[in-house]
Amino acid sequence: MSTLRYYIVDVFSSIAYQGNPLAVVDTTSSTLTDTQMKLLARQFNLSETTFVCPPENPKATWRLRSFLPNGVEVFGAGHNSLGAWWWIAHSGNLPETTQHAPNRQTYFQQLGDNVLPVAVARSEQGDLAISMRQGEPRFLNEHADLQSLARSVGIGASDLGLEYLDVALNRAVVVTTSPARHLLVPVRSVEALRSVSFADKEAILKELDSTGSHDSGVYVFSSAENGSGSKIPRFEARFFSPGMGMEDPATGSAAGPLAAYLWENGALGVSDGGVKIEVLQGVQTGRRCLMNVGIEPDRGSIGITISGTGVLVADGNIVIPGSGISF
Repeated sequence: MSTLRYYIVDVFSSIAYQGNPLAVVDTTSSTLTDTQMKLLARQFNLSETTFVCPPENPKATWRLRSFLPNGVEVFGAGHNSLGAWWWIAHSGNLPETTQHAPNRQTYFQQLGDNVLPVAVARSEQGDLAISMRQGEPRFLNEHADLQSLARSVGIGASDLGLEYLDVALNRAVVVTTSPARHLLVPVRSVEALRSVSFADKEAILKELDSTGSHDSGVYVFSSAENGSGSKIPRFEARFFSPGMGMEDPATGSAAGPLAAYLWENGALGVSDGGVKIEVLQGVQTGRRCLMNVGIEPDRGSIGITISGTGVLVADGNIVIPGSGISF
């Protein structure tokens, strides 16, 4: 039986068994059908499985394809791609480039039809950090029935909305920096955030359908105290996608849109040089993840960059599904 090498990377943490686990499958010299990729993603049954493939676009270094356990292909520049790039760098699958600074080089990833830059940096201690540029933020549908939305996640309507630095954040809106369309939902406190329940999958799916984000998820967030002494604003978030079937410990494809949402609503002030935020996620799942998000003005819009690291926790061989097996 033919096999492929696979790796399990805990993303957005340098501590094994924290972070968001990602299955990375090395298909740099193999070709799989869509059905075979879907079967492998279902077998791993993690929130996402990413396949590292040769690029179709000559501008890209590698092409990444990521699947949920239910077979839906996703294209967000989040933990699915950041973790894959951490593995690519860790395994030595990076060519030399001409776009580099000391200990930092820039590459390009193909996600669907998009080609986006990725920076790989290494500290003096040898630690890897990956920074990815996400797509231009787009603000889509606003949720029209907040009471129904609150019921779907097990909280009261009075728990929705957040006062942050005298700015009222009270709209639940679909914001995207990729094809992934996540519904961003502000709540008044971390306590309210931690009381959210994702048990009623059908009710949540109905609320997502009402905003045209049925293939993505609901991203609930609040302001969080930063006990580290850092002056960088920190937010805490939770995410659930019916397609994943589980709470996601870290969602980079939603953390970027969160930064855009805060900037658009004036909650981060005004800075010609841009600002940074920290996003804490995974507390409720026992997998504490920290994402760093940068926001910079960019020719009338804003550029979003998400950064983090990873740690390898497992590797092995997996049998390639036979061509006669259907998904």
